[in-house]
Amino acid sequence: MNENPYKSPQVAAEPAGFRDMDPFAQPTWVRWQMIAILMGFAGLNHFHRQSLPAAVSVIMPDCGFSETDMGWVYFAFLLAYVLFMIPGGWLADWLGGKRTLIVSGLGTAALVAATGLCGTIAIPALAFAAILLVRFPMGMLTTPLFPAAGRIAQAWIPFGSRGWANGLVLGATTIGVAAAPIVFGFLSDVLSWQLACVLMGVITALVTCLWAIYGRNSPAEHPQVNAAERELIGPVQESARPPSAGDFATMLMNPSLLLLTASYAAVGYYEYTLFYWMKFYFSDVLDYPEQTSRYFTTLVSLAMVGAMPLGGFLSDVLVRAWGYRWGRAAVPIFGLLASAILLYVATRVQGQLAVVSLFFLAHFAIGLCEAPTWVAGLEIGGKSCGTSAAIVNMGGNLGGLFAPVVTVYVAGQYGWNAGFLVASLACLLGVVLWLGIRLKHPTTGAAP
Repeated sequence: MNENPYKSPQVAAEPAGFRDMDPFAQPTWVRWQMIAILMGFAGLNHFHRQSLPAAVSVIMPDCGFSETDMGWVYFAFLLAYVLFMIPGGWLADWLGGKRTLIVSGLGTAALVAATGLCGTIAIPALAFAAILLVRFPMGMLTTPLFPAAGRIAQAWIPFGSRGWANGLVLGATTIGVAAAPIVFGFLSDVLSWQLACVLMGVITALVTCLWAIYGRNSPAEHPQVNAAERELIGPVQESARPPSAGDFATMLMNPSLLLLTASYAAVGYYEYTLFYWMKFYFSDVLDYPEQTSRYFTTLVSLAMVGAMPLGGFLSDVLVRAWGYRWGRAAVPIFGLLASAILLYVATRVQGQLAVVSLFFLAHFAIGLCEAPTWVAGLEIGGKSCGTSAAIVNMGGNLGGLFAPVVTVYVAGQYGWNAGFLVASLACLLGVVLWLGIRLKHPTTGAAP
């Protein structure tokens, strides 16, 4: 009998001692509780990244910082995030998902609070040095979060729902980004930005404590998971194991992993281009009013909230319909192609409604690519999936690192339409790269 290769394999007979032996019991929902906590981590992580930009108009005069100083503060975090991405993934494979999230969460909580304390230093030069010394290690401690979250999702979610689950976690990042200007701005007005940092550090520590008490690496370790849910999920994932030097070299020679990393660099380039320059384009290039530009920027950013889970869900559906390789590839190929076309048209039409609608649709299309790319990166790595996901994520952030500089340079030479055209061309390159990615099924090992 031919079995469906996309269904999670059945677990062996339950060992004695499990609390639920009722064969008619409905599966518990602990797996989705794990995903909900991971969403909390992801949302807070991106909230913290956007908190200082949200209050920059207060921070600069308060601390005596210039625009250049704030640029270095942002750069310190991003530089550490890129440099330590692969070591962060290795840490997730070494410690396992649960302990890694505890280390990352508590460390981030302390450094977020410390950021506020830096703002109490009266001498600007000392305050600047202190905040750099805080934000750089904060970038380091952020790196293992998503590889560790990916490990947890791989262990807790059946194969056929992994795209959807990872899309939910990634979608929470956009909620954090969208909430930061409003929530952190409000807290800064009511408390001061320094106390707002301390409060957000406390909230992050509380979420981490919840994870430390309730979170587990796998269903087999959780006392509230019944037999039906364990059977639904399938066999427990292999234990975390960091790759040896030979394993790591093999990863770096895997053509599909390298092409996937390069394609994610195209996604990162596009996203960071809009992240840094979209509001400026609305307000300074198109001459929209300042408040209107802020509203439009937030509106476009929210497109990813629904796009990321939807992209993962569609990928899961297409894997069952078209097979693993093209099921995973179809959504990113469509998303990259659509975003390239929509962004190109958006910079050439007239009228606010048309411009913002096209930017929204372009941002939605690129958001569809996120979850399938992440899941493919995790599944390529197997028991060292934290490291493989970190390699892919590093590619995305390297693309993002160059985007703000390249965009403004091209715009200065040839105009802003040309600056955004580079992002469209990057997306088209991403489409070509996906055509060369040959993924093997992670459970059967079948070639495409």
